[in-house]
Amino acid sequence: MIRFRQRTYLQITVWAAAALVGVAAVLYARLIEVTQKFYYFLAHGHPYLVAISTPALFVAATLVVEKYGPAAKGSGIPQVLEVIEHSHSHILENREPPWNNPLVSLRTAAVKVVSSVLGILGGASIGREGPTVQIAASIFTWAGRVTRPILPKVDFQSFLTAGAAAGVAAAFNAPLAGITFAIEEITEGLLGQYREMIMLAVILSGIVSMAFAGNYLYFGHPVVSSSIAAIIPETVILGIFGGIFGGVFARLLAYPELIRLPEQSWLRAFLCGSVCALIGLYSDSATSGSGYEITRKVLESSSLDQAPFLFSIGKFCTTVLSYLSGMAGGIFSPCLAIGAGIGFCVAKIFFFMNFKVCGLLGMVGFFSGVIQAPLTAVIIVMEMTDEHILIIPFMITAFLARGIGKQFMPIPLYRFLANKNRKE
Repeated sequence: MIRFRQRTYLQITVWAAAALVGVAAVLYARLIEVTQKFYYFLAHGHPYLVAISTPALFVAATLVVEKYGPAAKGSGIPQVLEVIEHSHSHILENREPPWNNPLVSLRTAAVKVVSSVLGILGGASIGREGPTVQIAASIFTWAGRVTRPILPKVDFQSFLTAGAAAGVAAAFNAPLAGITFAIEEITEGLLGQYREMIMLAVILSGIVSMAFAGNYLYFGHPVVSSSIAAIIPETVILGIFGGIFGGVFARLLAYPELIRLPEQSWLRAFLCGSVCALIGLYSDSATSGSGYEITRKVLESSSLDQAPFLFSIGKFCTTVLSYLSGMAGGIFSPCLAIGAGIGFCVAKIFFFMNFKVCGLLGMVGFFSGVIQAPLTAVIIVMEMTDEHILIIPFMITAFLARGIGKQFMPIPLYRFLANKNRKE
């Protein structure tokens, strides 16, 4: 009876925490959306005024983090990974789990929101998905801590992992991606050594199956604009490009000394903001924010005329500088936007007709090259676009990009940053 009651309390706690994460994710997304629209309104009406204010807002977003919540800096996912690793060492040493760790506190979550809003208002190239993961983990940690008097043996790592997965699912409205991300990235040890073998087996068996049986679905066949075999060149090229650019991007974030930015936080933020402001002026603010608007606009258009040729380069630079400035902000959605931009560029350069497929393959390739979580890349793009028929090309692109990206960044970016923070 006691065990049944405890299990009931645990289920209620998890359900309540998950519901709170859903509400928090939606409110945060709406806040970022409103702020982004306000920025575009000002940028299109008063571009030079916005450009002048951008460096100051970069400094403000950075100093808020530095003064009120240093744990809120950056994406948020490395911080969650760091706490999970930290809690694992506590378990091995029979110590109390770090329920009060500032990396996953409600204070840190609040600072995360304030800093990222200031960053978006300043035209920074940041996303809300990484911060949502840290916010979700903070909510689950708080819920577990509140429940501990009733459930003293509640598992800290399980709550953290569940919170992070819920954050990904809520941020992208992609439940399967949340599960995959938790398995592939957060609990890497469960899948890491088998990941390449699994993906290679799926890709090869899928290609052979299609070669003999054709491109079919078990319960029917939708209308598809082009056959899978016809897009093999795009698949391979974007896997290579995604791996190269994604690997370079990850290395720049992992080793900021390569860019030689100033050590003083305010001066570094000011310089990063100034460069982003200039790029924003040149691109008519296209490189600001998550990149969602312009990417969707091109994917919904009938021609490539809507895709600026240098968008991916500008977005690449502003995202790196926004992250290294020291403010709170994620790289998930900017990476997808950069990848889409690379795909559109490849379509223009090689005269590929199906530029929308190139955009989607670019998303998968660049994301996989940066994060080195190919299954998550495939499922996120597949869930967001409902293009399940492209799963084999997506997997080929992701597999290639991860292998190439690994040459530039042998340790996955989030894992590297988590280890780096722990040593510091």
